[in-house]
Amino acid sequence: MRPVLFYVFILIFLGISCKTPKTSAEGSNNTSSSTSAVQGIVGDVTETIGNQMPMVGAPAPTPRPFKTTVYIYDSTHISKVKQIGSSPLFSMVNTRLVQKLDTNEVGHFSAALPAGTYSVFVLKGGAFFANQFDEKNNIGLCRVEVGKQTRIQISVNTDASY
Repeated sequence: MRPVLFYVFILIFLGISCKTPKTSAEGSNNTSSSTSAVQGIVGDVTETIGNQMPMVGAPAPTPRPFKTTVYIYDSTHISKVKQIGSSPLFSMVNTRLVQKLDTNEVGHFSAALPAGTYSVFVLKGGAFFANQFDEKNNIGLCRVEVGKQTRIQISVNTDASY
């Protein structure tokens, strides 16, 4: 009885693992499905607004999907941009634009890219937004490895208070 159950379990496991994943038709014309990009960047953009301070008895505020345009540049140092004051907004990026694409309605995007290091910005009110820096002041870095998708989460928080 046990060997029969073992073989049944193996057959079920193989049947489940060999199923072809369903792809969704969701997204804009400029946004490809995350299953179609074999190598590149896959991500989501959300916006956080208002008071983000924790309050007793109140649920934590949740970010909402942000429909925007994503700009992928060659690795960009802070010296290669024109920053707007001390904010995470930039009026100009002086490195090579690699790809520009729109997120879908839920803020999702996917970009097929060659292996390399890129800076990712999103459009916010006519300016480029990026709020992550490395130890050398490179902005919004994302590394793409051969044959892999790099997953990123961008949270636009210029209208939030902490």
